[in-house]
Amino acid sequence: MSPTVMAIIMLVVVIACIIWNKIPLNFIMFVVPFVCCLLLGYSLTDTSSFILTQINSVMQSAGYMLLFGLVYFTMLTETGMFDIIINALVKLIGNRLNVVVVMVMTSVIGAVGYLTANMSTTYLICFPIMIPMFKKFKLDQRYAFIICQTAVSAMCFLPWGIGIVNSAMMAGCSATELAAASMPWGLCFIPAIVLQWVYFAICHKRKMGTLGLPEGAEAATVETTSTETKQEEKPNARPKLFWFNLLVFVCVIVALAYFQVPSYLVFIAAAIITSMVNYPKNFGQIWNKAGATFFNVLVMLIAICFYLAVFNAAPEDGSQVSMVSALATAMTGIFPEFLMKYMFVIFLVLVVPIIHFVPYQVYSAMYPLFISVAATFGMGSIAVIAPFVCNLGLATSVTPMNSATYVGCTLCEIEDVNSYTNWGGVIMFFTNLIVIATALITGVLSF
Repeated sequence: MSPTVMAIIMLVVVIACIIWNKIPLNFIMFVVPFVCCLLLGYSLTDTSSFILTQINSVMQSAGYMLLFGLVYFTMLTETGMFDIIINALVKLIGNRLNVVVVMVMTSVIGAVGYLTANMSTTYLICFPIMIPMFKKFKLDQRYAFIICQTAVSAMCFLPWGIGIVNSAMMAGCSATELAAASMPWGLCFIPAIVLQWVYFAICHKRKMGTLGLPEGAEAATVETTSTETKQEEKPNARPKLFWFNLLVFVCVIVALAYFQVPSYLVFIAAAIITSMVNYPKNFGQIWNKAGATFFNVLVMLIAICFYLAVFNAAPEDGSQVSMVSALATAMTGIFPEFLMKYMFVIFLVLVVPIIHFVPYQVYSAMYPLFISVAATFGMGSIAVIAPFVCNLGLATSVTPMNSATYVGCTLCEIEDVNSYTNWGGVIMFFTNLIVIATALITGVLSF
């Protein structure tokens, strides 16, 4: 069968199964590509070779880093270090609050929380602290979700996050390389974040008539009891070792960013030191708890490897082209050249409305196609994928197709999820445009 036809069939089947949502995504990514590879005429040995080569490449470039990175940050979260930092920030502000300060704090806490590179953990850190403040000022609680998610999206370039690892797999580069290319995009979020504060402040003042406490509200000290109590209830919290854990964390960042020590070695060392110092009597228990977080991620990584291996499968003798190359060639023959060259930019602009109706897994499954098409115009894979790393995060919080949306809405006490996603989709669409415009003006985006 023609690689072009098979590529279309595989994409349609994968997308249909994901939208249908009756079959586990991992199962789809394992079975569908494997069957398609056999239908293309490859033997079991050839198919296995393609897949194992892809898995080995991914584990070497990102898998081990992600494994020990997740273990380390799970331990760090268990020690309560992030809770202490955020409680200190809240106490520092004290009574010097108004609506703008509350929104700024939401952005800062969201960004700090995402150092764990885990979306759900970030929500659990940020919203229990900030939602009581939003209630005190009668500030729309939907703003909290939007503001936090925008700050989180700006931080999505962290190389130990699962999102950037998956994108790096698609781009055929290391997570560290893609992180370096994506960091300028994170900086492009700054004007958008500030404009969100301004817009929401204007909306609030029109509604309430003030940016301070509403009439009748008590200017009481910021409530942090619930967070502190939560910290005390954590059996693995080690507040007395805060400064030690913070020092190790700073050393990790310096080793990764400045000295460029291989990331998996940094995280192995940090995880060992953290566990032995914080949990000398039960370090095995904390390793088991931290390591369990990687299992589902590992299964997903291998499933994506199946998809990528088959999509890019081609014999070394060049007797047959890969599906992604064949599909790119077919599309360049159908669409005008000027449109093909800007395909990834068009999809970048439309990322929020598209993901409102289509799961982000389907969207990211198109990355190999974007890369292959852009390659015909002399563009590298990193240049094509880097814009999506952070901007994709804007869309994932305002779609009913993502479970994280429901987690965030629950914590923000937003009852009507569909109404929120419709309203938030408009906000995030314009936020995305502002980020892209900033990237164009500053030269971060060029083509």
